[in-house]
Amino acid sequence: MRLYLAWLIALIALFGSLYYGEVLQMEPCRLCWYQRIGMFPLALFLGIAWYKGDQKMALYSLPLIVFGGLFALYQSASQLFPSLSMAILCGEGASCTTMSYQPYWSCLGFFLIGMLVLRRPRVFH
Repeated sequence: MRLYLAWLIALIALFGSLYYGEVLQMEPCRLCWYQRIGMFPLALFLGIAWYKGDQKMALYSLPLIVFGGLFALYQSASQLFPSLSMAILCGEGASCTTMSYQPYWSCLGFFLIGMLVLRRPRVFH
């Protein structure tokens, strides 16, 4: 069940990101691209891990979770505290501080996926 929930969160994030980019035509900033690099493969890897019931395969996703989660955390912090924003990280295209959506959802998604992947199943005797 944990792998299914983690996969579902990654799938929702993937389609949500595609909706913002392709339907609403919102150009993603560089930090958003880094988060996509972390999240998009998770939808595939966690789906396979859930289908096969392979907890070890899900653990292989941890580097992607940490990678994307750190960028999501930084982007969330830079929106709360604009003085933390560094132009070199955000790039010259869309601005991280003026985006009309909240990166907190991405940060929450990576956090929840990480907790679901790392949580050990309980064994009752």
